[in-house]
Amino acid sequence: MIKFGTDGWRAVIARQFTFENLAIVVKAIGRYLQENSKNDGVFIGYDNRFMSEDFAHESARVLGAMGHKAVISSEAVPTPVTAFMVTKLGMSGALMITASHNPAQYNGIKFIPEYGCPADSGITGQIEKHLKSIIETGNHDTGQVPCHDDSISYADDFDDYIKKVLSLFDLALIRESGLKVSADMMNGSALHIFPAILKNHLKMDPVIINGCRDPLFGGKLPDPSGKNLDLLRKTMKENDSDIGLALDGDADRFGVIDKKGVFLNPNNVISMCLHYLLKTRKYDSDDKVVRSVATTHLLDSICLKNNIRLEEKPVGFKYIGKEMLDGNVIIGGEESGGLSIKGHIPEKDGLLAHIMLLEIQSYLVKEYGSFYLSDYLEKIYAEYGTFYNTRLDMEIPENKKMEVIRYFYGRLGAKIDGVEVVELIDIDGAKIVFDNGSWILARASGTEPIIRCYIESGDKSFFNRLKDFTGNAIKDICG
Repeated sequence: MIKFGTDGWRAVIARQFTFENLAIVVKAIGRYLQENSKNDGVFIGYDNRFMSEDFAHESARVLGAMGHKAVISSEAVPTPVTAFMVTKLGMSGALMITASHNPAQYNGIKFIPEYGCPADSGITGQIEKHLKSIIETGNHDTGQVPCHDDSISYADDFDDYIKKVLSLFDLALIRESGLKVSADMMNGSALHIFPAILKNHLKMDPVIINGCRDPLFGGKLPDPSGKNLDLLRKTMKENDSDIGLALDGDADRFGVIDKKGVFLNPNNVISMCLHYLLKTRKYDSDDKVVRSVATTHLLDSICLKNNIRLEEKPVGFKYIGKEMLDGNVIIGGEESGGLSIKGHIPEKDGLLAHIMLLEIQSYLVKEYGSFYLSDYLEKIYAEYGTFYNTRLDMEIPENKKMEVIRYFYGRLGAKIDGVEVVELIDIDGAKIVFDNGSWILARASGTEPIIRCYIESGDKSFFNRLKDFTGNAIKDICG
């Protein structure tokens, strides 16, 4: 019932996510730290979900009983702030109590190593090994083990994170823009820090919605996708806002709507940010761009024209973050809403993305007047080509997953409407690339009976054809 995977462990509160099961997971992490760190302590952050602060304190107690010192955040904080704090304090790692953008009945725990990016499979594999041992031996009774009072302390100063993220942008440009901003905090962990950045540091007067703690998230999913931002659109219209910004439950993912009411999906936002950075910043000859295998090839076109190297990695920001540790990644991005840039922590950061979007919109106002993010995207399309993309999540029987993946593996050399599959990429699922640059990626979910299919093409008619082909092929396979 407990599996510590890429993004840690998430489960339904009171059913699987209990104090007892949490203690087992934390004990496994504690054993990993005993074997692999200098015992410099653990920072613990948490989000606004039901009992998250109590789960954080229980985690600190378990670690304290094992001889690890813990520093707990004094309030709910975003995941990127937790990642920053572990590097700032020079600690052995961090725990983040969060279920990110999952429904309200879930909670979870992430482990962040000392370098501040998601734990890779080598680390999570060791934690799972300890987890299995603890469960099999039954040696997980931490209820009677005391910890010393001096093993737990608290942190309430996150100004260094704010200074760090703001140092990457043109603050004068943003402050002088006069932008009207609406921001949806989605009742998440950024509801204090992000409005403070907007008001106190960027000198804005934002309209904040869903800016109080609600463990039920107003009955909605705390995911800043277009379908969940109707209230933000309404608020923008009522206040004549130039830009609308939204953050998920732990603020590592972003959502944005421009003045025209257009939702910019993460693929387009990442591409827009890369184009803007290359036009306004200077980079070294060995700098590169890193994206996941499921992320738009518009990034590839931008890199090709600007003589920038691009690397493709499996889905998961841990692969991108690992590349960022060398300090030469201009931008790292994934289509699900993860983004970070050179000079920042190697962890996806929704607050960073929004400050960058504010700079871009401020630049557009200064240069062109009434010119907004969707206009800027059209300008980018005119230079690099238009890219249509989508993701299809199809529920299928568990025993059909590999049959679907094998089907796409066998498409090399096949044709659809005369367009040939010329490349197969198998770093994560099966990605087939056509001779016109279009592509399909089929990946099996590791936790649900779902196949995720990512589709992209520069030809709208062929894009629609690929969507039909993909859906029909999977339906045929699964009967």
